[in-house]
Amino acid sequence: MSQTEQNAKSQTESGKQAEAEKRASTLVDALFDIGLSWADFGVGQGRRALEQSAKKLEKAAQALSDLQHRLRKDQAA
Repeated sequence: MSQTEQNAKSQTESGKQAEAEKRASTLVDALFDIGLSWADFGVGQGRRALEQSAKKLEKAAQALSDLQHRLRKDQAA
């Protein structure tokens, strides 16, 4: 094999390796982006769940407060 053929083969192999590394890097980036998207979704769902729980607790607390006022009113009467 001549020096020119060896250089061409080496460049072809280097090009293939660089292309494979680029695809692997792109795949890793895509997977990382997907992971971030799911994390964002999960944190948002958790926040909404806590907000809903807080609203329900406020309503329950208000109902208990109303009951307390009625009991005091009945006791005073």
